[in-house]
Amino acid sequence: MGNFIKHLPLEYIFNKPKSFSQTKDGLYKEYNGFAPENYEKDWFIRFLRYHFPDNKTAVNFFGPRSTPFFVKKEFDGKKVFYTGEDVDHPLTTRHLYFGDYCLDYVDLAMGYGEVDNPKYLRFPLWVRWFFSPEDNEQTIRNRIKAINESHYEKTNECVLINKHDVRGTREMIYNGVKDILDVKLAGKWRNNTRELWDKYDNNKELYLRTFKFNICAENTNTERYVTEKIFDAFKADCIPLYYGSFNNPEPGLINHEAVIFWNKNGNNEGSRKKILELKNNEKYYKEFISQPKLLPAMEDYVIDRFAKLKEHFARVLRES
Repeated sequence: MGNFIKHLPLEYIFNKPKSFSQTKDGLYKEYNGFAPENYEKDWFIRFLRYHFPDNKTAVNFFGPRSTPFFVKKEFDGKKVFYTGEDVDHPLTTRHLYFGDYCLDYVDLAMGYGEVDNPKYLRFPLWVRWFFSPEDNEQTIRNRIKAINESHYEKTNECVLINKHDVRGTREMIYNGVKDILDVKLAGKWRNNTRELWDKYDNNKELYLRTFKFNICAENTNTERYVTEKIFDAFKADCIPLYYGSFNNPEPGLINHEAVIFWNKNGNNEGSRKKILELKNNEKYYKEFISQPKLLPAMEDYVIDRFAKLKEHFARVLRES
C-alpha cells in the first residue's frame, strides 16, 4: 500500500482543504470531499447519532477526493477516514496518496480492502448504498429478501448508465454486445436516449427495472473493490453484465451464477452465447432471473458489519 503521504514537505501538510462541511451543531465535520452535499444526512453521521445519541466528542471525517495532505494535520476530537473509491489500483494517484488508508493519522479507517489493522474495518460502499444506518437485524434480512425476490416486467433489452469510462471497462462490454442487444446509453457517456430524464425523472432504479440486462462494470479491476453497480442491477431484477474485482465480486455473498462476467483479454463467446439464449429463450430467461442473487451468508455479513462498526465507533469515542 502507498505511503506517499508520509514524505510530504510541511507546506503541504498544513494546506487548507478544498472542501469543508459541518453539521449544524458543529460536532461532526468533513474534509477532503468525504460527504455528500447535504452533510446532515450523511450515512455515518446518522449511524453515530442513532447509536450514540449522547456523544459530545468531535468527529472529523476525511475522504480521497480532494487535498490528500490535510488528514495529517492535528484536529480537536477524532479522525475517521473512509473511501468508497479505489485506492489500491497502482495506476491511480489515489493509490499514491491514500493507499495506506491513512492509518497512521486517523483513529478509524474504512474501505473495501482487506487490511490487517485494529483501526481498520472493511465497510464496502454497497453496504451504505442498500442499507440504512438505523437498520436492525430483521430490517437487514428483509432488505436482502426483497432484493432476491424482486421481479419486474421487462420492456427493454439492455442499458448502460455512466458518466464516464476513463479506463474503457464499460465500452469493452458495450462493444462486445451491441450487435446482439439493443443497448440504451442513458448516462452522459455516449448518450443515445433521453428516457431516463424525460420518462423517469432521472430515477435510475425505476428505469433499470424495465431492462433485462445491465452493463455494470467497475471503473477499475481491483481485488475486493465492489461498488453499488452490481447491486443496482440485482435490486432492479436485471442480469448484470459485469467486469471487476477480478470477476470474483464478494465471494460467498453474491451468487455468481446470476451474473454474466466479461473477460478483458479473454474469449467472451461463451458469454455472448448465453446472452443470446437468454434473449431468445423465455423459459431459460425466467429460470435464470429467478435465481437468488444474494446468498444466505449475506445476511450475517451485513449484520456483522453493522455490529463491528458500532464497536469501532464505541472504541474511538471511548478513547477520547
